[in-house]
Amino acid sequence: MQAIIEWPTSKALDRLSGARLKGALIAGAGRVLSKRDDLNRINVFPVPDGDTGTNLAFTMIAVLKTVRRLRGADVSTVLGGVAREAIDGARGNSGAILAQFFQGLADGLGRCRDAGAADLAGAASSAALAARACLADPREGTMLSVITDFAHELKRQVELGVADLTLLFKRALERARQSLANTPNQLPVLRAAGVVDAGAAGFVDFLEGVQDFIERGRGALRVAPDARVHDGCAHDEVHLEAVESASQYRYCTECVLTGSDLDLTRVRGALTQLALDSLVVAGGRERVRVHAHIDRPNQLFEQLSGLGTVTQRKADDMQAQARMRAAPFQRVRIVTDSAGDVPATEAERLGITIVPVRVNFGDDDYLDRITLSPRELYARLRQNLKPPQTSQPPPGDFRRAYDLVLAHCEQLVSVELSSRLSGTFQAAQTAARESGRERISVLDTRNASAGQGLITMVAAECAQAGGDADAVLAAARDAMTRTRTFALIRDLRYGVQGGRMPAIAERLARWFGLTVLIADKDGLVRPFSALVGRQRLIERYAAVIARRLPAHRSCRAVVGHCDAADDAANLAAVMRHTIPTLGKIWVVETGPAIGVHAGPGSLVVGLQWVAEP
Repeated sequence: MQAIIEWPTSKALDRLSGARLKGALIAGAGRVLSKRDDLNRINVFPVPDGDTGTNLAFTMIAVLKTVRRLRGADVSTVLGGVAREAIDGARGNSGAILAQFFQGLADGLGRCRDAGAADLAGAASSAALAARACLADPREGTMLSVITDFAHELKRQVELGVADLTLLFKRALERARQSLANTPNQLPVLRAAGVVDAGAAGFVDFLEGVQDFIERGRGALRVAPDARVHDGCAHDEVHLEAVESASQYRYCTECVLTGSDLDLTRVRGALTQLALDSLVVAGGRERVRVHAHIDRPNQLFEQLSGLGTVTQRKADDMQAQARMRAAPFQRVRIVTDSAGDVPATEAERLGITIVPVRVNFGDDDYLDRITLSPRELYARLRQNLKPPQTSQPPPGDFRRAYDLVLAHCEQLVSVELSSRLSGTFQAAQTAARESGRERISVLDTRNASAGQGLITMVAAECAQAGGDADAVLAAARDAMTRTRTFALIRDLRYGVQGGRMPAIAERLARWFGLTVLIADKDGLVRPFSALVGRQRLIERYAAVIARRLPAHRSCRAVVGHCDAADDAANLAAVMRHTIPTLGKIWVVETGPAIGVHAGPGSLVVGLQWVAEP
């Protein structure tokens, strides 16, 4: 890092330059990143989902990217850039509030090149008001209280005649620490859990990073992003059993709204008729971050679409996060993408975290199984002449999932859709690399849909039994050699529209009355057989699958259907009769990874047999 961002401490400092501000922001952001797991651990309000540290980390990563690319910028330019990028990168209640705090600072300082004590105190007061105004239901005992007390102390010290920024910040930080310690007295849920507010703690961590930069200069910029910093304020025991969620809704939902003349009050007003809570609306005239807890995330996105362009749609299952947090400790946990059709009961039993695939119908962007159910997917497939597009989760979605999961385990194994079918595996690898954590392993299953789901279940079973990452990877790779995926395609036009099938294949199938069967091979899915005529299709399909099972091997199966529940139940029954060694069999709705290209009426089977004794 360049010496121009050194903070001189040998004499009084009465003006803050852009270079010094950059150094302070880098040090503050680095401190929050180093504390993210601790913050996740003490997060109990408004929902005990253990993600505050991760949310603040995403916000701070946006801050770091901004300040590190600025050269020779003044205070106004630095804060303006930080505010814009923080709105984009913010996650969760605390992240959105902190982003609005930066926006308020930028607005309060205006176009100044540098800032003195009175400038900073005035801007901090404006920022505290802006942060409070972005919440529909502000609560004391949270980050808001600490921000307010910090700003009030800055103002009080200036009124007392303090002009030295070093002394000014030191005294305001001490007030923020006292305010943090008082949060359990303001929120009973914190007192019951034996913790301070996690968002407020994150704000104080940020301030302490700034203070460290004031005292040590460049030495404060060398904090390792994944360092686990503990101090005397760390909470050794969090009493989760005493915590009741302050939100009644399931999904922590967020998006960014862009436009030319957005009004925060109007944006908030557009959502008043929806059943939601924890509403945060932060940003400025061109970009607004919206956060809410809601059961139907797509209602929020659709309501906002009339005001501007909705991007960065995200919805986290807070109930699943709370279950993972309350579950017994595991050395390894499993993440996968929703292209793998893991039965919901097994995903919950085995604690598997699922990152949703994206589905696009024109300009409408959906999250698989969260804002678009399989049933809704197939209904839209039948109605739309133009086929939808599926896309892998962006690396940011994986990275967020990884950060959330790693707060509750030592290592993580991410089990992904075949790299020859999608960029999902590559996105997961990118997220693992960018996270800077060496505790993540990413596996290419070379499979899809029900087969991918079965491989993921093997990995999760090994992890739940206490296996380390090497053992989990070995079990999953072994399962890959014992797992096949088959699909019966009733109508090839969807595959033709999506570019997965040549048009001549559809015409030939129609002319000769063929029902095409496909299977996984070397990481791809290819046609391997066809059934002539429409009579007893399910029985003949089951027989074809049975012939590909090694003799006398016990097995288990997942039957997936594309809006064909009765056929799937019939197929499961026929398979039980056709394959005497079949043990457990699950019936699921197939998601978009195969469903978009296979189309309604298709039936997918994942078959996994036991290893030779």
